[in-house]
Amino acid sequence: MDLKLAGKAVMVTGAGSGIGQTIACAFAREGAVVAVNDIAEDLVGKTVALIEQAGGHAFAALCDIGSLDAVQAMVASLAARDMRPDILVNNAAVLLASAPFLDTRPEDCEREIRVILHGTMNCTRALLPGMVDRHYGKIVNIVSDAARAGQEREVNYSAAKGGVLAFTKSIAREVGRHNINVNAVSPAATNTPLRQGLLRKLADRIGEAAVQEREEKIRRAYPLKRIGEPDDVSNAVLFLCSDAARHVTGQVLGVNGGYTMIG
Repeated sequence: MDLKLAGKAVMVTGAGSGIGQTIACAFAREGAVVAVNDIAEDLVGKTVALIEQAGGHAFAALCDIGSLDAVQAMVASLAARDMRPDILVNNAAVLLASAPFLDTRPEDCEREIRVILHGTMNCTRALLPGMVDRHYGKIVNIVSDAARAGQEREVNYSAAKGGVLAFTKSIAREVGRHNINVNAVSPAATNTPLRQGLLRKLADRIGEAAVQEREEKIRRAYPLKRIGEPDDVSNAVLFLCSDAARHVTGQVLGVNGGYTMIG
């Protein structure tokens, strides 16, 4: 299916690695021009290079999205290069602690909320006026089943993602009249480099055999008996940003192997 994304201008936050990088590269393969956002210059450069080496077109969009001033400056810089995104994928997130809530640091909680929730709102605030002016836009927010079903030891992260869920539905009601679709994609466990790194650290602590046993228990909890891959998420994002999903807004699409089935 031709998703008709060629020539579209897209910004993906947290695109320096993992799911964000996969999303950015997927848009580029469809012929979109991609603004690659992340906080680390080397990670941004890596994703831009991957896109350009494959024949695509990308812009570096370096900034901390937790700062509205920084986001507005980044968007102005893109506009100066004639790059005005009409598709926004709010993917950036941080998980600073996996621990009981009372054992977490308030400053870590604030950082997770600032990046995940405020970052999503900041980027939307900066790009939405242009979408309204052009009477066209697509926004996809990457959320989490941790927010939809709850997740112990990730309370701060889950709360921040829960805020993004509410924001998605509320802003969709406001901007639908301007031909702007706003949706969310909710992955469960996904085989990102970050997850693989965490598994290696866990193996150092409890042993490889114990980790494999743990992974098998996780797979058994999924009706499809597999852990997700980043391109499972990017496929859903591309669909929601295409005209094939023109009548879909305010929705949460679970890309989770059936781990949670929430109406």
